[in-house]
Amino acid sequence: MLRSIASVFLLIGLSCAAYSQQHHDTGPASSSAPVDLGKIDFPTSGPAAAQKHFIEGVLLLHSFEYARARRAFAEASRLAPDFAMAYWGEAMTYDHRIWGEQDRTSALAALARLAPTAAERRAKVATERERMYFDAVEKLFADGSEQEVAARYSNAMGALTKRFPDYLEARAFYSLSVLGLTGVVRNTENYLKAAAVAEAIYKKNPNHPGALHYLIHAYDEPAHAPKGLAAARAYGTVARSAAHAQHMPSHIFFALGMWEESIVANTASMKSARGEGTGGYHPLYWLVHAYLQLGRTDDAAKLITTIEDDLKITSSNPAKAHLALSRTTFLVETRGAAPESMMQPVDASGFMRLGVFAGHDMAIGLEYIRRKDLAGAGRMLESLRERSATMKGARSSASSANRYLSVSQADIDTVSVMESMLIAAIQFASGEQEKGVQGMVAAAQNEDKLVFEYGPPAIVKPAWEAAGELLLATGKKAEASDAFRNVLKRYPNRRLSNQGLKATGK
Repeated sequence: MLRSIASVFLLIGLSCAAYSQQHHDTGPASSSAPVDLGKIDFPTSGPAAAQKHFIEGVLLLHSFEYARARRAFAEASRLAPDFAMAYWGEAMTYDHRIWGEQDRTSALAALARLAPTAAERRAKVATERERMYFDAVEKLFADGSEQEVAARYSNAMGALTKRFPDYLEARAFYSLSVLGLTGVVRNTENYLKAAAVAEAIYKKNPNHPGALHYLIHAYDEPAHAPKGLAAARAYGTVARSAAHAQHMPSHIFFALGMWEESIVANTASMKSARGEGTGGYHPLYWLVHAYLQLGRTDDAAKLITTIEDDLKITSSNPAKAHLALSRTTFLVETRGAAPESMMQPVDASGFMRLGVFAGHDMAIGLEYIRRKDLAGAGRMLESLRERSATMKGARSSASSANRYLSVSQADIDTVSVMESMLIAAIQFASGEQEKGVQGMVAAAQNEDKLVFEYGPPAIVKPAWEAAGELLLATGKKAEASDAFRNVLKRYPNRRLSNQGLKATGK
């Protein structure tokens, strides 16, 4: 008999240890307190005891709390070994498409615990709607290119929404599938299509965590961010027990240059994550950036010390990556006022995706130039080039279960722009000012072609900002003004570009 949780409100009691995962930051966590995760209606054929954990898993899945969701689905299948949708949910926790990750091996292993083949699994599914979910998940983890797999999965979810047009859960997962059609690459047409689906869910259920989450992802760039403000202001409250949900509003706040609001969101997210036993490094880094936009250097420095202290106890890739990012940002934003510790390189062992370390090389090189130490800047250029060569040798076109080992062409192109920027800065400092300006402008034009990164700039020192500073130094105020305005279109209310623009008098 179908059992519907028709009114799963904000409180769901956890009966087992839970795990927490954030974008860029994973690790074990436990909690036994009631949690606020949102409200959904997802009827299944599972027994009531297992259904409770299944609903909890889906709520967590919508907030990308994958490890905690996995535990909830595993508990549901433990209580009801023939509850097919519990295995569906567990498999879904291994697809992080818009982060560029998919652990196909683990997902298929989860499905195989129900039955060894797709046909045998389908035979165990109780209803037509649940069979359509299984048809879709089999496509999600099938052979094929990323684009082919994403398209087949999205089409299957679209078919489910047409067969059951009043069923909000199918629509929510369909919205996410549309966002994932191009992986980590923002496609405005797709994103607005996904937003339209999520908006319709939001109108019927304003406490739906998936609708709120996917609206923020769809709108988190300056041109469309105002449309995401309502979702941003609601999501962290609706799903306050999900650290990632507390962080997500800052995607919209960053896109609008709302630094105070982003500090509130990321402070809450980091506190939750660290309270659960994870590092909380992703919101911590966004906090560093926001603090520095407001000139709060002491607050930013304390956060960086937090990562350094963690690494003295336990080495982890998330901590190392975010330490490199944070030191880079501090060097760039304080322009010569950073302590010497920010110049210390970060251990990059365990990484193939070396962009954050290349960015640190560039920032250290720029600092050496400020000190008129061109030899030091040259050493950092060589280090950056070595990282670039390593990444080119490791390039892969497939998704990875580990973001630190996967290298895409977009990653390589980003590091190439960093290299061009440091070369141009060295040329300018060496007396070849015109050549340096031309090189920096060319780097900026190439940066414009890169995949847009929401939040802090992927290249922590935007190339147009660097070009504007060089142009200003040579007295070309009109051209410098245009350069700074280019930055502010992408990164509104950015402090250094605001200062540069003011200095031009334009």
